[in-house]
Amino acid sequence: MQKLIKYIVASSLLFLSGCWDHAELTEYVFVQSLAIDQKKDGSIKLTTQFYKPAPKIASAGGGGESYFNLETEAKSVFDAIRDVTIHLGRKANWGHVRFIVISENVARKHYLGSVLDFFYRDHEPRLLTGVAVTEGSAADYIKEKPHVENTVSEQLNEVTKTGSKFSAKTYPANLFTIGKQLHSEVDTAYAPYLRKEKEKENSIYVDGLSIFHKGKLKTIITNKETKSLMLALNNFQFGIIGITCKGSKLQESFEITESHTNTSVEFKNDVIHYFLQPKLQASIGELECSTIETKEQLEVLHKKLEKQVNSNLKALLKQSQKKNIDIIGLGNDIYRSNPKEWQRIKKEKIPYYKDAVFHVKAEVNILNTGTDISKPFHKK
Repeated sequence: MQKLIKYIVASSLLFLSGCWDHAELTEYVFVQSLAIDQKKDGSIKLTTQFYKPAPKIASAGGGGESYFNLETEAKSVFDAIRDVTIHLGRKANWGHVRFIVISENVARKHYLGSVLDFFYRDHEPRLLTGVAVTEGSAADYIKEKPHVENTVSEQLNEVTKTGSKFSAKTYPANLFTIGKQLHSEVDTAYAPYLRKEKEKENSIYVDGLSIFHKGKLKTIITNKETKSLMLALNNFQFGIIGITCKGSKLQESFEITESHTNTSVEFKNDVIHYFLQPKLQASIGELECSTIETKEQLEVLHKKLEKQVNSNLKALLKQSQKKNIDIIGLGNDIYRSNPKEWQRIKKEKIPYYKDAVFHVKAEVNILNTGTDISKPFHKK
């Protein structure tokens, strides 16, 4: 019996596949981040940041950075990527790339889907890879040193994600969200906009949001406008809303701890009416001029906050209507609620967004004052 079992096991080995297409780790160099720029002659310049292989035990003892950068140039992104081999003697592996930065120049001139086409077709890149647009050369941003993280690519990835979650001043764009947005009915996509403070080292920060329409960068909105956009998109998690004191430059601040925005579309006499109803719960962060000793005073503060939220959101909608950019995805809502009407709008090329009437009505409830003191702390 034992001989029969051994025979069966030995025979089964003949049907196992071997590693005919395997590759050793020493044949690869692993990508951390990528910067995409364009030269004056129109060619694409890639600055790729790679993980630096750890030294062998016998030669260990040296320090240095855990990464290095390499520049390649070609007529297309894919061609420039493959040129890594003629510089390093290894093939670039994209399975661990964390972040992609694209210069504003490239974003305005080229269709975003074309710039990122390789990353959607190749099997290695992850769809959760972060994407952002930079003021000036994108390469300069991945050459900076990180503050806390081990690499600048990790820092950019965390900045855009946590910046969105706790301040609502940006949107955590990645290959997945951008791909989904570029194939939506309105073809509007969002990506964080990065800047660097002049004459300062390691000074990268997120300064608002890049708005793409029909694949190209059309406008950049401020951090304040981004917070209103996140409310309209129902993507607001945490953030600060400020109210300026009457007759003073002082400002009171309130932290939004919970948010949900209800939206609906109605058609009245061929006019589109869009209703946005943000419902917010807030905590008092700083008081400068308000007093909340009574229920009536608290209600007055609620109304001030609601008025401020409404004003900020209406200002964003008015500005985007002037540019006729469907920044909030109104067309997507029309498509979902009334597909036939949306097909008519597309066929007749009706400027639905520019002519839409928006109705904004926020509801704010302050749940936490932060202390038992019912007036500004500096007042006796």
